[in-house]
Amino acid sequence: MNRVEERLLDALRCAVRGENVSWETPLSPAEQRSLARLAHIHSVLPLAAEAVGGGDAAMLAMAKRQTVRQAQRTADFLLLYRQLNEQGLYPQVIKGVVLRDLYPQPEQRPSVDEDLLVSDGDWPRLRDALLACGLRIDGAPAPDAEEITFRDPKRGLYLEVHRRLFNQNSDAYGDCNAPFIGAADRGVEMEIYGVCFRTLSPTDHLLYLICHAYKHFLHGGVGIRQICDMGLFVRRYGGQLNWEHIAASCQTLHIARFAATLFFIGETYLGLAAPDVFAQYDRDMDLLLEDVLSGGVYGAEDIDRLHSSTLTLDAVAADRTGRRRGGALRSVFLPARDLSGRYPYLRAKPWLLPVAWTQRIWGYLTGRKTVKPTETLRIGRDRIALLKRYGIIE
Repeated sequence: MNRVEERLLDALRCAVRGENVSWETPLSPAEQRSLARLAHIHSVLPLAAEAVGGGDAAMLAMAKRQTVRQAQRTADFLLLYRQLNEQGLYPQVIKGVVLRDLYPQPEQRPSVDEDLLVSDGDWPRLRDALLACGLRIDGAPAPDAEEITFRDPKRGLYLEVHRRLFNQNSDAYGDCNAPFIGAADRGVEMEIYGVCFRTLSPTDHLLYLICHAYKHFLHGGVGIRQICDMGLFVRRYGGQLNWEHIAASCQTLHIARFAATLFFIGETYLGLAAPDVFAQYDRDMDLLLEDVLSGGVYGAEDIDRLHSSTLTLDAVAADRTGRRRGGALRSVFLPARDLSGRYPYLRAKPWLLPVAWTQRIWGYLTGRKTVKPTETLRIGRDRIALLKRYGIIE
């Protein structure tokens, strides 16, 4: 790690305790700007700015704007959820407001959207209720879509409504749905901001955070904010968790060492105690921490890294199904089911797959950020090595 990365982790360690940093050697103006940029790409700028206190004026101003916007989004969501309750709808809230409540200053933990989990039986009523509240559906999702995005064009509120927690057609992580069978029946009520929310049980919620981090690791990367969330969740609800179920589920999904390492990073650098159930694993953190810090939130900082996800996803899918890896060409010529999220017309007309391939290639050539194939392949190979190192694939 460089000095700025060390200071970001130190700032977050203080932020999750509601404390301010105390550095004998202050950051230079250039380092302050670098810290602000790193915190911004990890979507933790308000948290870092609060802990640092003084410093770069532009950093503080941006952090304040983000905090105010988050407070408004939260208020809009609380109003919307109350309106749904009045109509007899109680979708389960996942992440979002539940995670923000873990922080000393909740609105300093940004959330771009709010996630709701709904049963198939309640989905038509929820869809109609959201539309009646002024939200609009983004794109043209298929009737059987498992994830539907709604937005409020006036207030800027975004919702992701999930009918499944994970894409069940994904060979790489579709099996992550298995531990959550019956999760709706195990759900609990939780009061936040004076509103009673329906949400996952604490055990299911932490397991979901782990699996969600794994999914994003395959798609591009885990952000330091996700590690904060997981560690704070354990700090708040650790005594209520079924650790045997969590550990067994992680073992079955081949992500136990990966999960353990995320918790070890949280303990070592953020002061958030790692669960004893993962104590058997060695603390081999350096390479995963480097991957976390370099990728930003969800690995979205680097376009080549994002495109390398087709290689990591294919490597895990091949390991799970026993087929041969597709190689570099598969990163462009994906099957219809893997491209249907970006090109919805494939759901109804899979025979248009060659058209989607053409659009994908054209996007590489004309996009605002140019994809460098050799760099994409290099990143893909390096990240597949991480999958092996942390026991996700053999």
